[in-house]
Amino acid sequence: FAPPSPCASPQDLASGVTLAHVLHRIDASWFSELWLGRIRDDAGENWRLKASNLRKVLQSILEYWQDV
Repeated sequence: FAPPSPCASPQDLASGVTLAHVLHRIDASWFSELWLGRIRDDAGENWRLKASNLRKVLQSILEYWQDV
């Protein structure tokens, strides 16, 4: 899927950025550039931003499964 940053450990998935880019590759019409822009890639060690990203990813996946 060629994510923007390498994933060497499970912690690399904790921010939700990689998951968002993979979802964008899977279905770019649903997980659009606009949606991808709402995922913060500068979360660093801020757990609130990471949680917010993961919440957005989860909500979008649930909507995707219901509609598609």
